[in-house]
Amino acid sequence: MVMLKQLDEAVGRAFDEFKKEFGEDAKLENGDEFVTVLNNSVLIISLENGTLKTNFIGGAPFKVDMTLDIFEGSDEE
Repeated sequence: MVMLKQLDEAVGRAFDEFKKEFGEDAKLENGDEFVTVLNNSVLIISLENGTLKTNFIGGAPFKVDMTLDIFEGSDEE
């Protein structure tokens, strides 16, 4: 039971950060997703067909020194 409470808290804190970034009234729309890095895991939250999905992946993410133009708003092709 303690573990489920902790997972719920992690999701809540992830949404706190989401709202800090996008505003208090921000909501996920179908197909939206965001990633939150925790101390020892990664949490992916998405909304698919009206259903909130969470996926916890244990361990630290791999860090790759690379920038994708598609997410930087680059006009270069």
